[in-house]
Amino acid sequence: MKIARKFWFSMGHTLHNYQGKCANFHGHNYCLIITVCSDTLNTQDMVMDFGDLDHIVSSIINRDYDHRFLICDKDRRAEGLKLLDPTVSIVPFNPTAEMLAYTIKQQIIALTLNVKIGSLTLWETENSYAKV
Repeated sequence: MKIARKFWFSMGHTLHNYQGKCANFHGHNYCLIITVCSDTLNTQDMVMDFGDLDHIVSSIINRDYDHRFLICDKDRRAEGLKLLDPTVSIVPFNPTAEMLAYTIKQQIIALTLNVKIGSLTLWETENSYAKV
């Protein structure tokens, strides 16, 4: 059995060690789709309550990603940008769609030890996504 839920958030970033326009500061309206699964249903005949899933994922998105700007700690512009705006998040990874999807999945797993994540898809644009 599987359930899925969509989440929407806006976030800015820049890609480190990248030659192209995504090396510039820019942003996206992301769509995150998470699927959780189980071989059995709980006592309420659910894989998981949609409200519980919403609470867990929304708390992570709201705290770390929504209306934030992410920059890799190896980017020479990181510290200066943080001085200009303390809400900038300096992260220990290049904030590509792939690494964002992986990191968000790991954060969700840490909060939902009894639920199996079947997949997590992060749409960065209408045409492009990363899936873990």
